[in-house]
Amino acid sequence: MKFKEKLKKSSLVKSSYKNSIKILSRISPKAASKFKYFISFGKKLDLQNPKTFNEKLMWIKIFEDDSIKSMCTDKYEVRNYIKSLDLEDILVDLYSVYDKVEDIKFDELPKSFVLKCTHGCGCNIVCPDKNKFNKEDAVVKLKKWMKTNYSLASAEPHYAKITPRIIVERFLGTEEGILPIDYKIHCFHGEPQMVEVVLDRTINEKKFILLDNNWNVMPYNKDSLNFHGSIKKPKRIDEMFEIARKLSNKFTYVRVDLYYYDDKIYFGELTFTPCACCDTDILTDSDYEIGKLLDLKKSFKLRSVKQN
Repeated sequence: MKFKEKLKKSSLVKSSYKNSIKILSRISPKAASKFKYFISFGKKLDLQNPKTFNEKLMWIKIFEDDSIKSMCTDKYEVRNYIKSLDLEDILVDLYSVYDKVEDIKFDELPKSFVLKCTHGCGCNIVCPDKNKFNKEDAVVKLKKWMKTNYSLASAEPHYAKITPRIIVERFLGTEEGILPIDYKIHCFHGEPQMVEVVLDRTINEKKFILLDNNWNVMPYNKDSLNFHGSIKKPKRIDEMFEIARKLSNKFTYVRVDLYYYDDKIYFGELTFTPCACCDTDILTDSDYEIGKLLDLKKSFKLRSVKQN
């Protein structure tokens, strides 16, 4: 049985793997990245001559300066970046900002809301109806997330510079918890090249469908390859592409996540290291094909990191 398969089935192996990544990340994020890549793909990470999409994202993560990336990954500070580009209209209404879980005034929150930790990935709590909200469960989760150093979990150093906080934003969706479609626009050198549409977000079996700018399905992952339905193109998709261009202009690569809800465009987040640069859902040939969209010679300011 391959290690990757053992990782999925054994809690002991999974725990050992996570601890190994954390230890390596403290010593050398580059070493941790090499280890994670090898476990994910079963081959060495080539940083001397990266060719695939995942390899090039690893190279960018390790060697590019990440100062502005840290600010733009921060779910609170990114709002200032968006305002600086005169795009304040796409920001979701912000209700509150807290430094500690104990500071949250749950009684004063509106009927529906979303709680987000500013310093990590996947640490969101959606509340469509406050009458059904489990406050105790939310507090336990938030306290755990606030203590987590996400820069160590998958060797993503830019998370280390983010101040852990909790923000409360307006909930976009229905009382039943149905969320708007998430449009993840992959931008290369400031130009949108691929849209990842997330379907069935409210159930466990999410589908990630990749489309080109003309809304043709790109068979680059299994979900897209096996998808035979249709996805309605947002009426304001051209405007969404223009917003993505403005938000991605300073970066070699970034994924711009937007929502289209009630005929209005809303900002989700900026993601620089999707799947921690180890997206195993992308088909092997497609990994090379998408990689061609990144020219590392056009990379932004580099850090001083030894290439070994």
